[in-house]
Amino acid sequence: MAITTNTYNVVELPMQGSLFYLSLTSADLSGAEVALAAVAGKTHYITHINFRSDAAIDLEIGSGEDVAGTVTVVHIGTVPLDADSGFFEWNAPAGKGLKCTSNKLIAIKASAGTAWVELRGKTCADKL
Repeated sequence: MAITTNTYNVVELPMQGSLFYLSLTSADLSGAEVALAAVAGKTHYITHINFRSDAAIDLEIGSGEDVAGTVTVVHIGTVPLDADSGFFEWNAPAGKGLKCTSNKLIAIKASAGTAWVELRGKTCADKL
């Protein structure tokens, strides 16, 4: 059996930046979907994730998506959820966040099924 290491970088949140809160629903996340668009010269930091599904589903959250509909850099996943519980929650420690790739969008991908996603975090300018 092999273990896949994800790009998972929890860091101190920068002082400056703008907070974001997203509440998203989808009938089908089978191709990577944009949760939060890229902002030139800025980085997204995720501080909280809630994911609920009505079906057995595999979840990935990361930075960027390619033309094939996959998440370019997976930060969290693949998380298998069954049809009975279908719930995933993640919280960063206080004052910290999951650093996404600079200048990249936040993407979510899951197997077919209705899903609800809540994301909270901060978007900050990259340091020069």
